[in-house]
Amino acid sequence: MKKTILIATALTASAHALSSAAAQPSSSVLQSLPAEVQKYIEETRASCRSVDIDTLAVTSGDDGLTQFLLGGRKAVLIDPIGLCGGCYKGYSCSNRGTRDVRVYALFGNAWRMVLSNDAITGDIFLSYVPGKYRPGGQEFNALVVDLFIGNKECPTRRAGSMSEQSWEARSCLLRWNGKKFTCRPL
Repeated sequence: MKKTILIATALTASAHALSSAAAQPSSSVLQSLPAEVQKYIEETRASCRSVDIDTLAVTSGDDGLTQFLLGGRKAVLIDPIGLCGGCYKGYSCSNRGTRDVRVYALFGNAWRMVLSNDAITGDIFLSYVPGKYRPGGQEFNALVVDLFIGNKECPTRRAGSMSEQSWEARSCLLRWNGKKFTCRPL
């Protein structure tokens, strides 16, 4: 009888250890990001859950984070619309449909923000280098975005009102030159 109890106790402990290990993701990009970035992501998701929307569209964990390689380094694109499953004005985007899109790259053991642009509107098209798939992901080629109000490299024409300005959004190509993102009009 004692032997049976010891075996049952050992099996229960083993099962508990396995279920605890299975409950935690083996390699989470979200958990590896700096605390302030994790907080930004979770606050964006919480904000979207607070609205009367399809809360099933709001992502969790690594879902909604676009992972790729940037010059051979792990990188992640954080787009509030991707986190929330759509543009919800005042929550995942502005009343003009713009949002703050960020890219972080892993340098050694530290994540560093390499792109932050709050004037992106509309869809984001991410292109990969053909044939450059590695175990860590696909190698980044370019981003095509529409800039609500451009920058000196990808200017937009100023319009009289904000609603008119949305018609002046400019499609731009963002590329990585090994040190920073460059931008040029399409």
